[in-house]
Amino acid sequence: MQNQSLARKMGIIGIIGSVLWVVAVIMQYSLNLFEPDEGVMGFVIELIFLTALAGVSVGFLGLIPGGAVANTFGKTVVILYAVSRALIIFGGLVGLFPQLQDSPVFVVFPIGGILADISALLIGIAVITARRWNGWQRWMPLVHFLVLFFAVSLPLGLGMTPDGPGMAGELVMGTMWLGVALAVFTSAANLRSYAAAAQPS
Repeated sequence: MQNQSLARKMGIIGIIGSVLWVVAVIMQYSLNLFEPDEGVMGFVIELIFLTALAGVSVGFLGLIPGGAVANTFGKTVVILYAVSRALIIFGGLVGLFPQLQDSPVFVVFPIGGILADISALLIGIAVITARRWNGWQRWMPLVHFLVLFFAVSLPLGLGMTPDGPGMAGELVMGTMWLGVALAVFTSAANLRSYAAAAQPS
């Protein structure tokens, strides 16, 4: 169901989440704090990361009321992307407790990462084929997938970045998420254009 007001609100949450992610990345590398058990600031930075991911998830879910997807398949892959982020958040919350560092629950990280890549690709395809959005917004979800796959996921999978994507990669992630959130936020204009084009002449 299309809901312009809801889409804008979810887009704003996605924007805030993306900005928080960038802030957390800069804090982490500036202070050289990479584990939540490295004092209070390490714990705080990890909480900011997890909060940011939650906001990003809401931003992506905004694709549904934003009218970017037109059928059950499109809505399903958007929800699957949110599930992939939820798995990462869950693993991150468990990681806040040092006594659970060796827990098998951390298998959620690779599962969440793979699910995110697959669902992000399918979201990009679903938005383009739905033809509900116009302009750069229509292409942003697919651009998000392509940039993150080749800049982050593929190098990680090939063992080129065994310690993670690094500061540049994580900043790219935040930037791409911001792009999707902005597309959701501006979806009201897209929906009006779509509605006008659908009117019989």
